[in-house]
Amino acid sequence: MNTPQHTRRLAAIVFTDIVGFSNLTEGDEVKALDLLAMQKQILQPIVQDFGGQWLKEMGDGLLLSFPSSHDAVRCAIQIQKAVLGIADLVLRIGVHQGDVVQTETDVLGSGVNIASRIETVAPPGGIAVSDKVQRDIAQNPDLTTQSIGFPKFKGIDDAFEVYCVTSAGLPVGTSHGKVVLPERFAKRKSFKFSFVLLVVLASAAVFLFLSSRGIDLSAIPSKSIAVLPFDNFAKGEVEENFADGLTEVITATLSKISELKVISRTSVMRYKGDNRPTSPEIAARLNVAHVLEGSVQRAGEQVRIVVQLIDAREDRHLWSETFDGKFSEVFGVQTRVATNVADYLEASLTQQEQARIARKPTHNMKAYEHYLVLLQRGIVQIAKRELDTNLVLAEKIVQLDEQFAEAHAIIALCHLGYYWSGIERTEARLTLARESVAKAVGLAPEAPLVHTAKGYLHYWGLSEFDKALEEFTLARKMEPGASQHIEDMAWVQRAKGNLPLAFSSMSKALELNPQSDLILREMAFTHIVAKNYDQAIEILDRAILLNDSADYYGLKIDAIWARDGDPESAITFLKEAQRIVGRDKFLIHEHRLELARGNHEASLEAVELIRQDPYLSQNRVIPKALARAFVFERMGEAEKMKTELESGLEILKSMAEKNPIDPRVQMNMGLIYAMLGDSEQALMRGRQATALYPLIKNAVNSQRIHIQMGLIYLKLGQVEKCIEVLQTLKDKPLGMEVGELKTDIDWDPVREHGAFEFIVR
Repeated sequence: MNTPQHTRRLAAIVFTDIVGFSNLTEGDEVKALDLLAMQKQILQPIVQDFGGQWLKEMGDGLLLSFPSSHDAVRCAIQIQKAVLGIADLVLRIGVHQGDVVQTETDVLGSGVNIASRIETVAPPGGIAVSDKVQRDIAQNPDLTTQSIGFPKFKGIDDAFEVYCVTSAGLPVGTSHGKVVLPERFAKRKSFKFSFVLLVVLASAAVFLFLSSRGIDLSAIPSKSIAVLPFDNFAKGEVEENFADGLTEVITATLSKISELKVISRTSVMRYKGDNRPTSPEIAARLNVAHVLEGSVQRAGEQVRIVVQLIDAREDRHLWSETFDGKFSEVFGVQTRVATNVADYLEASLTQQEQARIARKPTHNMKAYEHYLVLLQRGIVQIAKRELDTNLVLAEKIVQLDEQFAEAHAIIALCHLGYYWSGIERTEARLTLARESVAKAVGLAPEAPLVHTAKGYLHYWGLSEFDKALEEFTLARKMEPGASQHIEDMAWVQRAKGNLPLAFSSMSKALELNPQSDLILREMAFTHIVAKNYDQAIEILDRAILLNDSADYYGLKIDAIWARDGDPESAITFLKEAQRIVGRDKFLIHEHRLELARGNHEASLEAVELIRQDPYLSQNRVIPKALARAFVFERMGEAEKMKTELESGLEILKSMAEKNPIDPRVQMNMGLIYAMLGDSEQALMRGRQATALYPLIKNAVNSQRIHIQMGLIYLKLGQVEKCIEVLQTLKDKPLGMEVGELKTDIDWDPVREHGAFEFIVR
């Protein structure tokens, strides 16, 4: 047997590429061959003149080597001069010095790989060189350079500085900023934070290992794909938003193809950056056969998008393509990528699917840039800060393009977010939402996002659950591979009280979005209301590994309190959560738990530290004065309690004048009147609240209002009336309230009654 011959040597490597070759020659094989022949005819003599070696032709790219960096750079300059002004023959050139291994049939080595990466950050008509090459030519006054920083290159761990050659008036590429030093050189964090972070990361590693082991990669369905975060080879927030937004829109475009399983962007964005696992590891974790990865380089209106399809099970390259052109042509890129992926995965497209993936939401590219930002921020929000930002961005889009249907849909979702979260539960918000939904539907009834907004109008705004499900089902038909629509259906099924169906939908959504902390959080919340506390805590621990949000810790506190019926175990975890996330995030929990423990001064201290007055949540409106009144009531301080109740009542009256239909406000006014001994006003307000939010309106969220109605009866000494309320609640999902019910002495008069025991069991 003959041993294959190969040689290893140090060389200056040059990699060239024709800008926009794919677009220039699309569907025109003759033109492509003519352009490549012209390139070879012009470049080959120049390479020979500088002592270079013509190593390899790769499509429109060339791989050349030279004895020295000086020869390589001089040759590259001469090449750019020679092709200057020739139509369609605009080159990017990258130069690096490194090892080359040449066999009888190929040219390999890290030097080749690095040179090909450097070429991607060179400007059209320009030359980019590595720091090694720059050091070699630095003493030559005829060869001048300018740093463009430290680009991030896929597959290259060590950052290095890249320079553009400025001799002969050559252009300079986009700056890539400063290098981020490894952690060992950065300023050390505090020991406590480092320890917590180490524990979280170690736990995450164990969880991710356990979740991915035992996967038979060969059994993964072949028509499945994850679009990994696109690398951004340009500096700046606009360019970063474009790269992330492109990841989202390509994912959404592929999700419109019914034969494909497409992993949600939420799960894949965890692989953004340099610490990306191997393709087989991603295949196991996400249960997909293929990944699409790529890079984006944008300079003003010019963009370069490189994509490649990989069989993740075998880490095998299947297809790649480079798109060079204007930002305004990005819609065509999205369509071509989706079509090519479908072809390679043998997924057929219906005529409707072809029309959907080819649809352009707008012709105003400035509006589209803002839209890309919104997509990566998330369009279904309930936090005020997020809603404020989204609304400003969406309204700016509408100013640029009044016909942009998706922007009107997002505006509607913002108004509905204010309404649903309780930030501003007014008819005015609901009217604004209705108007924006109507505009969106009128402009583009074929857009899935339009039906998402309409579905949330029926769900969050009108409590018309069946109509909401119709809209979410329609959106899913238009975008069958998107987990969002299945998630939306699950929340409505839960609101209807159909918890088994909601759990089933959440499980299906998790298949498409396996690393979604939101789905895990909502599964845990649903287990809490179903009184499956141990399962809820286990799922919350998984969610916290993915997102250590205060909200997730707060849910776990509620689950522990409800499970144990003991404030001691709940407050032990509360203190742990406060050490990790901050005390201010859990002050309402601290107030309630310390009150349950009888630590009145500690409860009052927590109330004073709450910044928001009144405290607002989806199901609560609590003036700080009312919270203090609860404590003074337990302390037997009747006059102090009365003063605080009257102060809290004035705040709630003011809110009721502005929004008389808020059941949270009416119910707490009823509770205050009951504590003041005004039974007529107490019962009137309480009954008004339960009428505004009947159990049928939301089987999960309305229960607190009805529990408080029972408490009003107890405050008024009407025990039998309270028992009547309990009888209506005993078959409802009330798990969130169980901890407080078990420990609040106000419920002692009915604690031995069968209906109460059934509720807290």
